[in-house]
Amino acid sequence: MPAPFSYAPRLAGVPVLWNIMKIDIVSVFPEYFEVLNLSLLGKAQEKGLVEVTAHNLRDCLGWRHRLRRVLRKYYEHGNRPACIVLLGLEASSVFFSFDDAELKRTPVVVGMRNSAIVKIPAQQNLDIVEWDPESYDLTKDFNDYNIVGGELYYYDVKRNLDLIKRFYPKCSTITFMTDNTLRGVTMHALFKKYAQTDKRFDVNYIDGRKMSMIEADETISNMPPSQALLLGTWSVDNSNSYVVRNSTYTFGQTNPKLPTFTLTDVAMGHWPVAGYSPRYHVMGRTLADKVVEFLKTGRKKPVGLVENRYVFDLQRLNMLKLSLEGFSFNYDVVNEPLSVFEEYRDTILFITVLIIVLVSALAITLHLLRKSRRLSAKLVKQGKELLVAKYNEEEANQTKSRFIASISHEIRTPLNAVLGFSQLFANDQIEMSAEERKQYADLIMTNGNMLLKLIDDVLEVSKIEAGKLKFNIGEHDVVALVNTAAKIAETNNKSADVEIRVTTNVSRLMIETDRERLLQVLANLTTNAKKCTEKGTITIALEKLRKDDMISISVSDTGCGIPKEKATEVFERFSKLDSFRQGTGLGLSICKAFVEELGGKIWVDTTYTEGARFVFTHPIRQK
Repeated sequence: MPAPFSYAPRLAGVPVLWNIMKIDIVSVFPEYFEVLNLSLLGKAQEKGLVEVTAHNLRDCLGWRHRLRRVLRKYYEHGNRPACIVLLGLEASSVFFSFDDAELKRTPVVVGMRNSAIVKIPAQQNLDIVEWDPESYDLTKDFNDYNIVGGELYYYDVKRNLDLIKRFYPKCSTITFMTDNTLRGVTMHALFKKYAQTDKRFDVNYIDGRKMSMIEADETISNMPPSQALLLGTWSVDNSNSYVVRNSTYTFGQTNPKLPTFTLTDVAMGHWPVAGYSPRYHVMGRTLADKVVEFLKTGRKKPVGLVENRYVFDLQRLNMLKLSLEGFSFNYDVVNEPLSVFEEYRDTILFITVLIIVLVSALAITLHLLRKSRRLSAKLVKQGKELLVAKYNEEEANQTKSRFIASISHEIRTPLNAVLGFSQLFANDQIEMSAEERKQYADLIMTNGNMLLKLIDDVLEVSKIEAGKLKFNIGEHDVVALVNTAAKIAETNNKSADVEIRVTTNVSRLMIETDRERLLQVLANLTTNAKKCTEKGTITIALEKLRKDDMISISVSDTGCGIPKEKATEVFERFSKLDSFRQGTGLGLSICKAFVEELGGKIWVDTTYTEGARFVFTHPIRQK
């Protein structure tokens, strides 16, 4: 509260009045605020304009006197509060230390702390190191107070000790760890009260009121793995210096195989293996609603207890060779390892594609093998056609061998690329720049797309072999279809030296066809043309024939061309003019099947000498 106005000395002949501002700072490390004296605030204090006082939050023995002084301002003037809201451990511990009848009649809402408290003694010269208070339960031991609601955490010592016994049934000694704070004293009292009734363990204590961080660390390092450590809280040692939370990392590294559990959530995620603790959440909004509801209705409500849950550190469980098998309670986990799919999702997707390719290849191989055997058996029965049967069997085996050799060769290159670059991503010891990661990812994607094209071709061949090829016939403008195919080819054209053209003798012509199949035929033909043409022109020509109600479509290039002796061979499955070029040798075979199913024919124009020209016909109306 600001002090009354007072006169100050004259400045430059003018009387000056000022108001002294008082600032109270409450902190667990008040010494940090001494640097304020070096700032403008320090000069303001020297001039008597500002009064700054830093209070030690750990100085619990003075809180009783301070709260008494605050409450007296209300009760001495007959202004008893309509409701008192106690936020935090300190406020509750001090308030319930008073035995005043007037205070007991005042409605109280409690929250933002655990249900266990200790009473703050009235004596000022109490030695906090030797202080051994009794633990009280706010939900049971203060029925004579007017508690009208609230929400509290509940620390269950029994469940944590049961948890220790479940994992370490032979363990007979435990050490309970608390720090030099009121919270630490409170938890020490809570644990000690329960330990007096549970005789399963011999109990030792690491008490921050009596130990430094170094002494605590030494004690932990000397504990054998046959004992267990239960954490309460740790933030202040006997030096009254605030210890950062990272100090628990040091304790965990000191004795990593020590069975460590936590009553709260202290150090969970890097030291304790498990614990049974509250589901911590911010209570401010909940408490405000309870206060408003009470002021409106005047009705009391029981104090609510926040739900507790089991928490396990999966990394620590694995390191200590502990198992959750047979654990019947619901629980949460930390340090759960990413699944292989989550960590290497893209890689696994590509590997899955590869597996599909291999399975499809195997299925087709087995299908062809069964078909060749059936054909061979049938021909063998016909004695006069024995030679033909033998020939066909040999041809089928050669086809099978070519298939296996072709698929194996075509899979190997992109597969090696995918696996190789995936291993680079998976190796944490290899440092990569963002540019390298993008480059490797692009290579994986490119090779993955190659594998997907292999799958598509293999599946199409499988459908053709099984007689399950389905066509969706509709009426479409063939001129628009040809232009669409040219645009797709232009989009995928990576060479600026290759021009793609379209010529036609009609502006619009509706035909009955399967749009997607016809586009696939044109795409396969233009793709083959681009593979063979490094520089020049690729021309898609559409012509309406005068007879037979047919159209003719050709794809010409200025590339390496096709020898006349191979003009018919190129439509056979697995046939490739150049074994070094990427591809399965299935594309032209698929084109032939589609064209013939649509009622047309396809061939190589051997009269064309500037490169290669593929020509196919298509009926305007389907029969």
